[in-house]
Amino acid sequence: MVKSFEVDNPVLTALHGLVATYPHLTLVESDKVVFRVPEGAKDKVALISGGGAGHEPTHAGFVGTGCLTGAVSGEIFASPSTKQIINGIKILAKNSEQGVLLIVKNYTGDVLHFGLAGERARALGIDTEVVVIGDDVAVGRSKGGLVGRRAIAGTLFVHKIVGAYIEYEKHTLKQAADLARTINDNLVTIGSSLDHAKVPGHAFESKLTEQQMELGMGIHNEPGVKILSPVPSVSDLIKDHILPKLLDQSDKDRAFVPFNKGDKVVLLINNLGGVSNLILSAITQTAISLLKSEYDIVPVRTYTGTVMTALNGEGFSVTLLNASRADSALKGYSFNSIVDLLDAPTDAPGWPVKKWSGDKAASYDPSLLEEGGESVTAAGKFDPAYFKKFLEAGVNKLVAAEPHITELDTLVGDGDCGTTLVSGGEGLVKNFGSIPTSSLSEALHKISDLVETYMGGTSGGLYSIFITGLCDGVISAGADTEIDQAALSKALVNALEVLYKYTNARPGDSTVIDALEPFVKEFASSQDFSKAVKAADEGAQSTGKLDAKFGRASYVGESSSVADPGAIGLVEFLKGVQSAL
Repeated sequence: MVKSFEVDNPVLTALHGLVATYPHLTLVESDKVVFRVPEGAKDKVALISGGGAGHEPTHAGFVGTGCLTGAVSGEIFASPSTKQIINGIKILAKNSEQGVLLIVKNYTGDVLHFGLAGERARALGIDTEVVVIGDDVAVGRSKGGLVGRRAIAGTLFVHKIVGAYIEYEKHTLKQAADLARTINDNLVTIGSSLDHAKVPGHAFESKLTEQQMELGMGIHNEPGVKILSPVPSVSDLIKDHILPKLLDQSDKDRAFVPFNKGDKVVLLINNLGGVSNLILSAITQTAISLLKSEYDIVPVRTYTGTVMTALNGEGFSVTLLNASRADSALKGYSFNSIVDLLDAPTDAPGWPVKKWSGDKAASYDPSLLEEGGESVTAAGKFDPAYFKKFLEAGVNKLVAAEPHITELDTLVGDGDCGTTLVSGGEGLVKNFGSIPTSSLSEALHKISDLVETYMGGTSGGLYSIFITGLCDGVISAGADTEIDQAALSKALVNALEVLYKYTNARPGDSTVIDALEPFVKEFASSQDFSKAVKAADEGAQSTGKLDAKFGRASYVGESSSVADPGAIGLVEFLKGVQSAL
């Protein structure tokens, strides 16, 4: 049995603990936003990052002078919602005239929610750029495909370097975003762990034995690239498995960054949470020695610490940054080198080299906080009672199918797909009285907010974006339009186009898209709901013969024998609606 300390509401409690220790930081409790107001903030881009909790001190621990301006936290291993992120953007944009740069880790939920927040911020007139970071070499090109590399500890170099640039150099939003992309293009990281992390409130799950460890395990317990048995010594692990994955240019699947003789290389040894300081320091020295003996690389800067964790993961990651290549790609910038920006002062709690600041915490205007009540153009006539009837029927069918969906997701995901979908559906039914009845566009706008609030995670983001696109399609049809099959089919096509702006998933990738696109296209063609549901069902069943290319199932070695639980869930909901129609 694996023991762990249990704390009530651990994420919010931890954020309170952070700002209690560093009182120059401000916590917006309702949205789990930690921020600061830099000196001369009007002339500086606001740099915001964030993501799921469980990686502390990332992300809030990197808010500080010469680093992040703000961070938004989700629950453990779950992306923050679009509403949380947009509230953080609005608070920080209030203090800056240069715009907002969002640094996003390459995970589906983070990309969806931060992407949608960026779009909404631009619609509000806030100049916003989104940069997606991916540095993990465990997921090579052949496996990562369109998804790209996962983001792990190398992300922190982006926070520190771009943060220092924004703090100490004259700049524009575009220059800051270009710098972030350049740093990302010169980063490689891989992790290794003796076992999975223990998630609070959940039973500990691991298939690793005492004689096994995993190379390339993700920071959410995702599978690695290889199980090593017996467990090698630290020296053999780094020499035979870690450094080759980072530096072997003959491995075309993982040779993301070239390292040439004489390049300035920066090293980060990161504790995933469960390694003692004694052993971590020994790992650092072992890595330094092997870089010199095996590759003739002497790091110009070395950083060691607990900076991006996987809760209490019993492992570590190694990151290399080719500072020379980053320098050469940024000729014309006013600073001397990337290393100078790493050396620049910071008081960010999570950065290993820092200084403390006792500045008074900033205040904020509570009226800036978004409560999901903003209005949209009223359009589309509909029958609210009829609408409620088929919505409830769809949810009831989904609830009945939850055990089967959950069973599928335990095989290819993290086991929460069924409960997540049901939570979203029941949230709609429970709050149906709050959904406007004067127009379909207003109803859909509220439903999008409810789905994101009650469903959360990647599914909540996907459905919220799709429903937002459906709302836009209804508005385009005109204020007095009666929403019939023809009008609805056009709105559905628009919704799919909007969704495709934020995901590269397409039919054949074993995702919910395998059911959603056939449904939309068949309905647009025939305007026959039954035929559209049949097409969605056939698409969902086809995922049982496909390897997943997106989401956490894409990191499972073999998923082609299991139908995608998200696609099955959508079909069950549609079948329920069909029964009411």
